[in-house]
Amino acid sequence: MHMTLAHTNKVIMFDRTDYGPSEIKLANGFCRRDPRDLALKVDCWAHSIELDLATNRIRPLTVLTDTWCSSGAWQADGILTQTGGWNDGGTTMRTIGSDGNNDWREFPNTLAVARWYASDQILPDQRVIVVGGRRQFSYEFLPKRGGEAGAIGFPFLEETNDPGAENNLYPFTHLSPDGNLFVFANQDSILLNYGTGEVVKRFPTLNGGPRNYPSSGSSVLLPINAANGTAEVMICGGAPPGSFQDVNRGVFVGALDTCGRLVITDPNPQWAVSVMPSARVMGDMLILPTGEVLIINGARQGTAGWGVAREPNLAPVLYNPVFDRFQVMTETTIPRLYHSTANVMPDGSVLVGGSNPNFGYTFTGSLYPTELRIERYNPYYLNAAYDARRPEIVAIDNEAPGYRVDFKVTLAIPGAPNGVVFHLYAPPFTTHTYSMNQRMLVLATSAPVAAGGRQNFVTTVTAPPSAVLAPSGWYLLTAINDGVPSPSSWIHIG
Repeated sequence: MHMTLAHTNKVIMFDRTDYGPSEIKLANGFCRRDPRDLALKVDCWAHSIELDLATNRIRPLTVLTDTWCSSGAWQADGILTQTGGWNDGGTTMRTIGSDGNNDWREFPNTLAVARWYASDQILPDQRVIVVGGRRQFSYEFLPKRGGEAGAIGFPFLEETNDPGAENNLYPFTHLSPDGNLFVFANQDSILLNYGTGEVVKRFPTLNGGPRNYPSSGSSVLLPINAANGTAEVMICGGAPPGSFQDVNRGVFVGALDTCGRLVITDPNPQWAVSVMPSARVMGDMLILPTGEVLIINGARQGTAGWGVAREPNLAPVLYNPVFDRFQVMTETTIPRLYHSTANVMPDGSVLVGGSNPNFGYTFTGSLYPTELRIERYNPYYLNAAYDARRPEIVAIDNEAPGYRVDFKVTLAIPGAPNGVVFHLYAPPFTTHTYSMNQRMLVLATSAPVAAGGRQNFVTTVTAPPSAVLAPSGWYLLTAINDGVPSPSSWIHIG
């Protein structure tokens, strides 16, 4: 249900706590005792794990309160802040470090109100803004400053609430280069000055139907050129109006097949709409190391929810934002529907897991059983045919550059360099088709200069100019040569 990549190359995954026994026991015979749990008052089973990418070993983690449909954001120090959930977890904040030995720490009653289906966004000052949630038309900050209100009213979420369907849960949030917060809910979007609560700009409606949970589409902030700060949001998929009511009557309407792109930094922006090769609801959108967008998982009919989607969309779609071109890729054989996730890995592959559109763990007798298998999706550029152009990052002279600081990167490049660029990627926290805090910047760089070895070249790369463009934290740095990405290296910005 939830997945995120730590800078130690370990993936943290977790489900909800109140579905009864999982397939993995907690470590050292520990049992969680929770009189409010809806399934097991004494629970000796893990509902969260850490996957070590180097060894493929799994370490059980101990989450105490219910994380069902919660949210998260990485801090500058490599600690994940994780918020909300259901039942006894609704007002809880959790943290987990990333040194390979940490487990969950929980801080009950940290949130001012229960946040279920909310979105977390890291801010330039390292606070997290938590936006929305079921029946919560407000936002709040973590940590809170002295005198700051707990929950701050947010009328935009009331305006975008569809009676009987909502369609504004897990609102899409993206930090704009002007320092404001882009917020999209249902079919509408605004630019919010989160410091004053003022709506700075209202954008045109993206027509076609709702795009947020339970009519779940997805959204990315397309790669930003650090030199000019132009920012463009892309939103794909969703469901036609009334779909959530239809599925509860056994009618499964075809999902939306459109994407909208909006340059939010333009003075008079308008949505540019394009058509995907197929309709999709509950699709995940991930920015690949090349700057292309992968659309993966989901269904062709229905909405998010228990058993209310049909026709799994098994074929990932690759989108090139430069040419506005979609390409259908090789299909999987495993349906990935409600409560599935995907994350980009440092080697450029995509880890895909989850799918449980059932009320409880259901392995037999269901149209789409609970799925325990995980997969790696290998995009085209990992094919050995591209190795003749693939660069490798050999050395970085400063792995923790400050803002606007130049640092040198040594590359091994087969043959002569051709159009070398560097991409900086913030790995997201992914749940319910939305990858929170996902962000890519195109960095300024000098032309490669031959250095020291037959295939070695040195380039000077400039770190992002500010925390508004790149909040302080751990990022994946990728070199691109002739369109082919290197394996990525971790660096700390800010």
